[in-house]
Amino acid sequence: MTELRMPKTFADEMVEHCIHGKPQEACGLLAARDGRVVQVFRMTNASASPVRYSLDPKEQFAVYEKIESEGWELGGVFHSHTHTEAYPSPTDVRMASEDVPYVIVSLAQEPPSIRAFRIVKQNWMDSEGSIEEIAVSIEG
Repeated sequence: MTELRMPKTFADEMVEHCIHGKPQEACGLLAARDGRVVQVFRMTNASASPVRYSLDPKEQFAVYEKIESEGWELGGVFHSHTHTEAYPSPTDVRMASEDVPYVIVSLAQEPPSIRAFRIVKQNWMDSEGSIEEIAVSIEG
C-alpha cells in the first residue's frame, strides 16, 4: 500500500479522539475496504500513559470480530503523540506487530498533523525494523 485514503469525517473523528485523550496518548483501529478507511474505532489506551499506548485486548478482539463480520480489512492502527512529531518512536517500532499502516496524530502543533507509516521487520518479535512513510489522502 502506498496511500491510505480517509474521508475527512473519519480524520476529524480520529483527531477529536486524540485531543480528548490528552494528556495521555490516545489510540484506536481503522477498518478499510480497498485501502479506504470505512470506520474509526476509538479505543482505550490500556497503558494510560502520555508516552506510550497499548490497545485493550478485549476491545481489540471485539473490533477484529466486527471488522471480519463486515467483510472489511484492518486498515491501520492509530495513536497520538502529544508533544512530538508524527513519526514512529523506537517504542512504536519495537511494539509494531502487524503489517498495516501505523497512523500517528501529532498534537504538538496546531492544526494536528496526520501521517502514516509501514513498519517492516524480518520477524514481528524483532525490536528493530525499517520505517516507510505512506501518503495519507484526506478526502472531502
